[in-house]
Amino acid sequence: MYLVELRPGKEELYRSGDELAAAIRSGDVDQHSRIYHRATSKWISVTLHPAYKAIVSEHRPAAPLPPLERQTWTFFNDPTDELAGAHDPEPPADDKGDSDKPWHRPLALSITGGLLILGLQLAASGPRPPWSAREANAENLPQMRPASVSTPLPSKATVSLASNWTAREVAAALPPEDAPIAETPHPAPAPALPAAPKLKAPALLRAAQPKSMAPVASPARGVESLVQRWSSAHNAALVRLESGMRVARLNQLFGLGRLNPGGGVTETRMSLAGLANFVRVYRQQQSAIEREYQDSFTVASKAQAWTPAAVRVWYTKPALEEAPEASALTSSVIAGIDSLFGVLDAQAGTYTVTKNTIRFEDPSATRAYAALRARITAALDSAKAAGAGDQAGPMSYLLQAIGSTRLPLAI
Repeated sequence: MYLVELRPGKEELYRSGDELAAAIRSGDVDQHSRIYHRATSKWISVTLHPAYKAIVSEHRPAAPLPPLERQTWTFFNDPTDELAGAHDPEPPADDKGDSDKPWHRPLALSITGGLLILGLQLAASGPRPPWSAREANAENLPQMRPASVSTPLPSKATVSLASNWTAREVAAALPPEDAPIAETPHPAPAPALPAAPKLKAPALLRAAQPKSMAPVASPARGVESLVQRWSSAHNAALVRLESGMRVARLNQLFGLGRLNPGGGVTETRMSLAGLANFVRVYRQQQSAIEREYQDSFTVASKAQAWTPAAVRVWYTKPALEEAPEASALTSSVIAGIDSLFGVLDAQAGTYTVTKNTIRFEDPSATRAYAALRARITAALDSAKAAGAGDQAGPMSYLLQAIGSTRLPLAI
């Protein structure tokens, strides 16, 4: 059987691989659908199923042929031009260009070089710009003052462009040589720092070593946080069990539609097998959670030196694991119901069932059915008396699946 989620909120159960393949070919099951994987108790994409891959590969179009390689390249010229040029007449013998006159090129280079030199000479002999100060000589310039001179320049120097100044104007703007030079005051010396105290090597080592600090209790690592994570793990396992119960579709377990030999018995037995698998996985997860968190508590309590009050919080937490008595009752009820439906499956076509009674043609089948009915009824009454219906777990979900239906009496 294959449980497929066609779209969110719509699920369909296919009894065989042929039905699933037909649904895939018809388009009811597409790449957005999900199929339930019983081994891992998870929903996975239907595209991972081998049947879906095989059907999709049948309808996949063949890959196109690669393009043919080019025989000619036309990036730089057209092959038709080459063919046309093959029939062009040869140039006349008397028009061979400069191949017969090798002295033309050196002559042209010589003439070009001469003209370039003549142009440079004409440019050098022309008038110079006014800012070049061609008439001033280096000997006529006075001795320049050092940069520390504080005498300001005349006011016209501040409004004239530097490019219009000549050497004579610069000399006139400078102060005379006998003018006193203002000395720049020297900055006051910085005060001397006191000498650092001398420390011995042992004192330096003691100062460099980090001081041990008292451990600070962190709420994130405390016992309350550990209990909270442990409770969240149990709740997640319970949610997965509830999802598996919905997948099994065991509502109205003892209704006439399920006891009818026309196909309801076989489907109900398969759903019971799925339910038993979900319960087994849930118990394995509970055992793993208890073991791992107990180890984490042991390590953390020693590493963080938890107080006796913190340790007491861990050991007084409420029990979320399924009780041994409830576990035994649940397993007994599931096995008994499966055996009872096995009797009905073996006697298919030889019994009649009504709302309150069932009649077998075989007396041995009547006795086997009556014994199984009595055992199942007693186990269910014990579970209800123990309050299993009010506690979240496999037994409470099983009681919800049975609902108000009752097994008919054998007559």
